[in-house]
Amino acid sequence: MGELREHWVNLRTASPSHLRVRLVALLGAVGYALCLVAAGGGGPVAWIGTVVLGALVVVQPNGIMPAFFLLWAIAAWWAGVPGPWHWALLPAAWSLLLVHTSAALAASVPPQATVPRAVLRRYAVRVGVVAGVVTVFWALAALASGAQEGGGPVPSVLGLALLAAGLAGYARLRHLHRQDDL
Repeated sequence: MGELREHWVNLRTASPSHLRVRLVALLGAVGYALCLVAAGGGGPVAWIGTVVLGALVVVQPNGIMPAFFLLWAIAAWWAGVPGPWHWALLPAAWSLLLVHTSAALAASVPPQATVPRAVLRRYAVRVGVVAGVVTVFWALAALASGAQEGGGPVPSVLGLALLAAGLAGYARLRHLHRQDDL
């Protein structure tokens, strides 16, 4: 019970900038629920559960709740949305990115501290890069699933190959960046 009280006190005493960062998680959860509705997936339990779990991420961004929310959201999509690809996948992925980033940023700064503008800029740039990469993968998956009825293994294999190439490129850029710092 003491841990719940601590989360509540942290939320009540949080700085305005920290509260805004936390509320982005709720915005992402509502966006994801709307994407589920647009894709014809789930039902009232999945939609309301998504928003409630998003609100719990706001209360506890540094615990198990963000991971639980992401598992819930992915399971709700997988179980409820028919077909291998839907146009609402892109805004749904962006919404999940907002929830994840909000929780990570809120957990990295003490609740009573003001979130530094430099940290916000760094997170914004990274979120923009990831959102751009997600958009490219979404478009490629749309092309691959449209090329073959039902998708088949092509979108999965293409997605994994592109993900591996993207991770290898990212690792190489990080390695080069670290060498420049030395």
